Amino acid sequence: MSISVAGRPIQNSSALSELGRLALAFVDGGPQWLNWAIASLGTHYHFPDEATLLEGTQKGLHGSPLALLPGLGLSVSPVKLMTLGLGDLRTLALAEAGDASPVVGAQVQHVLREHRLLTAADLRNARAFLASLGVEGAPVFQCIEFMDWAALCELPGGSFGGPAPLQPLQAEAATFGVGQARTPREFADYYRVYLHLAAHLPGLAQASAEQRSGAAQAALQALLPVLLGALDGPSLAVVPTSAEEVRMAVNNWLMMGRRIGFSSLSEGVRCIVEGTRYQGETGASAARLVDAALQQAMALLAAHAPRSARLGQDGATMILPVGSENAANAQVELRVSSAGLVSLARLAGAGA
Repeated sequence: MSISVAGRPIQNSSALSELGRLALAFVDGGPQWLNWAIASLGTHYHFPDEATLLEGTQKGLHGSPLALLPGLGLSVSPVKLMTLGLGDLRTLALAEAGDASPVVGAQVQHVLREHRLLTAADLRNARAFLASLGVEGAPVFQCIEFMDWAALCELPGGSFGGPAPLQPLQAEAATFGVGQARTPREFADYYRVYLHLAAHLPGLAQASAEQRSGAAQAALQALLPVLLGALDGPSLAVVPTSAEEVRMAVNNWLMMGRRIGFSSLSEGVRCIVEGTRYQGETGASAARLVDAALQQAMALLAAHAPRSARLGQDGATMILPVGSENAANAQVELRVSSAGLVSLARLAGAGA
């Protein structure tokens, strides 16, 4: 046969799992390509698993990792679709086929929120959110990718961020963010940093905007130099498909006596400000705080395997929580980027 998956010849589409067939149906032209490849004698395709087949089909036919479900206004990797499970995938298939019943509509909304899938409506809301803050036209947003939008939708007040705390301070936080950031994701980090400091440093919530901005600027001046040495991490040759693969890479890295850091300086600042008892420390005190937080995070990673792995909508990024599910206790969150870089994405209870 001219096509095989995991060493098994594929003689017809029924040889795929039901989940694989359903996900492939969302790739425009996907089932037709599979039938062509099965019948073709002059070409040979070998895939290690169904997810790789879906990814290769989507990219090969459309030059993009994201399949478009126009009825739902959803762009999503077929690899991500395979992680939804049969029930949820069937629900999306019903809606995409035109079932507009209230029951299916409610189920679709549950699926989208449960799996943190962003639709075109969510992205429009994110743009409107920036406009409401008065920063939509800032130069930092002139080149924005899908995962940038995803980061913006995670902000307080965004699609997944829930009600925004300190509502009157949002515009201040946005102004600070665009002044400091050079990428949309840096804006998201600095926006969060500003709001967190305003809420947790004594007296800042009642202080003037100038004082709050000064405190946030002081935090960056104190933490950015300290974090220059905390940007390292293992880089995986291929995008992982399970939490176990990430765990092995992390263990090997730690066994070499190395520490896992952050994907960017802004993310490092956000993680330290949000995940430690940072109270405006500077100089050596700031350095000790960061070092203690990283030491605790590495000890946690050495002692615990990731609890789960959530694949991103792009089918290439991954989030993995490690440690206690109780937010009050020590835990970390790992991120695997689309390039395979493993980094710290969140700290909780660190350095306490």
